[in-house]
Amino acid sequence: MRAGKLDKRLTIVRFVETGRDGANQPIYGWSDVATLWAQARPVRGEERFQAQQLAGTEVMTFHIRYRADLTVKDRIRFKGKEWDITAVREIGRGVVSEFDCQARAE
Repeated sequence: MRAGKLDKRLTIVRFVETGRDGANQPIYGWSDVATLWAQARPVRGEERFQAQQLAGTEVMTFHIRYRADLTVKDRIRFKGKEWDITAVREIGRGVVSEFDCQARAE
């Protein structure tokens, strides 16, 4: 992948144990894993009425340099929004990770 196409910044966040409480029970939260350069391509957006409110979604496809640890359990923080990863694909032999994400439009 050409470096010039990686022109957007995003952060991978993961749900991990962040500490222990007074009863030694684990405390979980979202923690930053890595901040990377990526290529972002909007796929589609849609709006519909849900529970008598207008609800919209945005779908984007991102390309980053290959990461073996990226899963659908992770999230992406991009342009101030949290994006849920819905699919992860490897392009080439460990060259590029492509993943689809969905965010709620405001």
